[in-house]
Amino acid sequence: MGQNQKVSWNRVLILAGAVIAFTIGSGFATGQEIVQYFTAYGVEGILTVLLFAACFIYYNYNFAKAGAEEHFERGNDVYRFYCGKYIGTLMDYYSTVFCYMSFFVMVGGAASTFNQQYGLPLWVGGTVLTALTILTVVGGLNSMVDKIGIVGPAIVVLCIGIGVITLARDAGSVGAGLEIIKTGAFAQAGGETIKNAGPNWVISGLSYAGFVLLWFASFTAALGANNKKKDVEYGIYGGTVAVCAAIILIMLAQIANINTPGISLQGIFVWNANIPNLILAERIWRPFASIFAIVVFAGIYTTAVPLLYNPCARFAKEGTNRFRILTVALGLLGLFVGLFLPFRVLVNVIYVLNGYVGAVLIVFMLWKNIKDVCRKKQ
Repeated sequence: MGQNQKVSWNRVLILAGAVIAFTIGSGFATGQEIVQYFTAYGVEGILTVLLFAACFIYYNYNFAKAGAEEHFERGNDVYRFYCGKYIGTLMDYYSTVFCYMSFFVMVGGAASTFNQQYGLPLWVGGTVLTALTILTVVGGLNSMVDKIGIVGPAIVVLCIGIGVITLARDAGSVGAGLEIIKTGAFAQAGGETIKNAGPNWVISGLSYAGFVLLWFASFTAALGANNKKKDVEYGIYGGTVAVCAAIILIMLAQIANINTPGISLQGIFVWNANIPNLILAERIWRPFASIFAIVVFAGIYTTAVPLLYNPCARFAKEGTNRFRILTVALGLLGLFVGLFLPFRVLVNVIYVLNGYVGAVLIVFMLWKNIKDVCRKKQ
């Protein structure tokens, strides 16, 4: 882990891909997450992206640094490092529960994707995702990062492509879309309005950074302990830039088409669709939407795997029968819950609530960093 070792750009790309893939789950790839955390705030959504980027780089750099220097036995030990024995232990268990709750969202996203695009019953997409995730987790962690690191960049490229093509055609409608969001003049709203993650863009940005933090804490600490420092650092920077570019492009594309209806669904528009990105893809070329639905599913899968792995590895040793049984049991329970609750509700409740908890951890990190700096000056 010496800092003077040469940077392996091939490894940097893989690590950046892993960061991207872990960030882009069902909420991002479907566009539902972008609607609630960014698009809903109109032009202020750009400020939300910038706030998220600053927080994301800050805490992932700190997690990787702590993992490299402290050589934690488990990635989750990073919570005790920053929050102390008691609060750190509480955060450890809470983050484990949250990762598992986020798996519910992945199930809901897969179910809604196949339902909206192919008209399949909700249980089909949810069951396929759960089966693939269980098989991957049972197979072990060794090759997981490399696998999801390949899929992540492909999804970002497609999301950026959808944003660029849509804006090239509809950029002139962004102003009208901003006015619709400002006045609440959503098509066929009937008293309903666009879902958002908080009362303003600051709360939304902190909430988004917070819930993603709870995913990344143990993951990035483990990356820091098992890779060269510079490789991880550059991977974090590259992944952050790619994710934020995709967010901004998709956000603007959604704003320009906020009242655009789905071709095959009555009363469903970008502002209230479960999978708003499929409507954008459908408008580019209808067959492309069917292809993109598979890509969305792949993005959900790459995030679902570590989200199910985390709680299983927390309570059972990888490779044991207990680990395999726990993986199957938690996978099936997650399938049931993910199919029972509507996808938009899952994103709005689970992500937003836990985002606030993650934001508290950022405060602990800042406090420890300040104390460490003051100690060095003495």
